[in-house]
Formats: sequence, C-alpha cells, structure tokens
Amino acid sequence: MAPVTGGGSERTPLLPGGGGHNSGALRGSSPFGVDPEQLTDMLDPKDPEKLLDLGGPDQICKALLVDPKVGLKQREQVGTSAGHHAEPFQARREVFGRNTLPEAHAVTFLQLLIAAYNDRTLIMLTIASVVSLAVGVYDDMLGSHKNDEVKVGWVEGAAISLAVVVVCFTNAINDYQKEKQFQKLNAKKEDRTVKTLRDGNEVEIGVQEINVGDILLIEPGDIIPVDGVYLGGHNMTCDESSATGESDAIKKGLASDGRDPFILSGAKVLEGVGSMVVVAVGPRSFYGKIMMAMRQGQASETPLQRKLDVLAEQIAKYGMSAAILLLMTLTIKYLVRCALAPEFPPFSIMFSHFVSIIIESITVVVVAVPEGLPMA
Repeated sequence: MAPVTGGGSERTPLLPGGGGHNSGALRGSSPFGVDPEQLTDMLDPKDPEKLLDLGGPDQICKALLVDPKVGLKQREQVGTSAGHHAEPFQARREVFGRNTLPEAHAVTFLQLLIAAYNDRTLIMLTIASVVSLAVGVYDDMLGSHKNDEVKVGWVEGAAISLAVVVVCFTNAINDYQKEKQFQKLNAKKEDRTVKTLRDGNEVEIGVQEINVGDILLIEPGDIIPVDGVYLGGHNMTCDESSATGESDAIKKGLASDGRDPFILSGAKVLEGVGSMVVVAVGPRSFYGKIMMAMRQGQASETPLQRKLDVLAEQIAKYGMSAAILLLMTLTIKYLVRCALAPEFPPFSIMFSHFVSIIIESITVVVVAVPEGLPMA
C-alpha cells in the first residue's frame, strides 16, 4: 500500500526524532495492547503501512479498549484492582499522558533585570558613571572644591547611575508584565471544548480532558487539538498548513480508499463531518512536539532591534573616540602651557587640573550616548 500524504516528503519526519522506531504487531503496555511510541511513529512521517501493521483503526480501538460507537466510559477504571478507587482515566493517562504541555520555565524578574542590563550602551554608561563618581568625590574631598560649602562633584556620576537603574528596571518591569499577559493569553486560548462520545452519548469536554482512545466528533471549523486516526464520516477535508506547511487541502478517509487516514493536531476542518480515535495527546502530539521545540529555541531579534544595536555600537565608538581625542588634546595643551610658564606648577595643582580634564572627557561620552536608546 502506497503512503497517502499531502506532499512528496511522506517518508521524511517533519520533526526531529520522528519515524525512527519500526513497531510491529500490537504488544504494548498493560492494560492496553499498544505503546504510545507505536501510535506516534505512524504519524511522523505519515505511514499507512505502519497503520496496517497495527491492524487498522478497528484493531487500534480494540487495543485502546474503546468501542468506536460508544466511546470511553465517563467513570473508566481500567487497570485498577477490585476495591481500589482511582481517578477516572488514571491508568490511561499514566500510559499515554494528559493533553497538557508541561509548564514552561518561568523567567524570574531578576533574570529579566540582568537581560535588560546586558546592553553595550548601559555597560559603557556604568563605567563612565563609576569613573565620574570617583573623580567627583576626590575633587570634592581633596581637589579644587574641597573648601566649597556645597559639594556637587558626585552629582554627575550619581545621576548617570540613576539613569541606568531607571532604564534597567523599566525594561525589566515591561518584559515581566508582558510574560504574565502572554501566559494568561495562552491559558485562555486553550480554554475551549470539543465534542466526543462518552457512554454512547455526545458530550462536550475541555480539550485538556481529552484522552488517548476518545472518539472525537469533527465538524467544519474545528481546530483539531490532538492527533487521531480517521474512523468514518463524509467528505472531510482538512487544512494542515499550520502543522506541515502543505498549502493544499487534504481529503481525509480510510487508507483502503487511497486517502489520508491521519488527522494531525493543529489542522483545521474545512468541510465535511466525521469521527476519529485519539492516538496522541499533549507533548506526544504533532502540535505538542512543535510547541516543545519552540520552547528550546531562543527568540530572534527583530530588524529594528538589530538596527538599534548597530546604532548604539556606532555611537559608543564615536563617543569614546571623541572623548579620547579631547582628553589627549587638553592634556597636551596643558602640559605645553606648563612647560612655557615661568615656573612649573606644583603636582597638586597639575593633578587637580587633570581631574577636570577627565571629567570633561567623560561628559562627552555621557552626552553622546542616549540613556533611553536600550528602551527604544
């Protein structure tokens, strides 16, 4: 039997790690007659031959202890000993998992604060503020302003440090609020219901309550939350572009009719009605694997962020170059003046003048580099 898929790469896994396990007959974990790996292997890549090896949809339903016309029992107690009261579907969920993804690693406020500070502009301003503060304090205590009633030499360095702190905390607070809102949005997005058979009745359950073995009833407009195998229906067509990238609509049906029997999570039902048996949920589903892979990757910078980084680096280079040039020019000028003077000035006066030159040079760096650039 030839594989039935929506494109020419039916033998190539769309996700890393798929298709590496060649399962044979139903042998699985007790009390079920099939392993989770056997069910997921036939989905990525789609392989009707593996479905045939497992005995087809009817044999899969039998292995999953479900009647396609009745569905699961609402109070199923599979695999529990007599007199032992367990949660419904506990054994099923222990073997095949729940239809929920593990909670993503929450980014702490401290991590966001460190990330906000990890910017060339802010680091350079920090160095400038430390030098300015040290020179200013020295000038107030031992330099030319030691006899002043109001000592303001420290103000410039402290102001730069305060600006850096404000920028870091503003960025970190904005990112922290964004993370919280994103988590709420994701929780709201998953808060929807689907139709399934339970005890022979059509009921609506939340997507997080779906179990492997459930019989899902599919209608036009539904977005499939789990992976499944087609059982029956009429003229069902799905759009799987969000999962596979295949732009053409794919007609679903029995493999014996030459159609695609696999219904992937994330697919949208365009037309037709039907039913399917759930074979993979949560991280084992196709959509779940995509979401878990996305968590491992790092978010790339936007074009605007890259341009701002280049701009900040150029400003830093030009600012430092101008400050060094000014420092050298003023130093040479002062030394020439001292050499031409009738009497060479004492070291204390020269050092105090050099401190003033350093403060002027640092001022050039601070003025040239905008503190608000990282926030932009």
